[in-house]
Amino acid sequence: MNKRNQVPPPIEPVAVPEASERALILESSAPSYPATAKGQQGSVVLQVLIARDGSVQDAKFMQGSLLFARNAIDAVREWKFKPYSINGHPVSVLTQITIRFKPAQ
Repeated sequence: MNKRNQVPPPIEPVAVPEASERALILESSAPSYPATAKGQQGSVVLQVLIARDGSVQDAKFMQGSLLFARNAIDAVREWKFKPYSINGHPVSVLTQITIRFKPAQ
């Protein structure tokens, strides 16, 4: 068996910076602005686990306004990403996504 050209598979999920993963977004919808926010603005940072097929497997609140957390999580769970590949093989990804909320003008 020839092991010379074999690269060990990466340990998954692979940590990917937010900017790199945002470049791979295929489908995204803006989260709805919660009625309870009453004109406030804020942001939410989520930790997002993206499967090998580009679907969001999990989204967890990390920091920011709890007022917007549920709407941010619900929206991001519907997003679809181009699969992230290492050595030509899709891998699962762990990244952070920041969602900003502003009241409608």
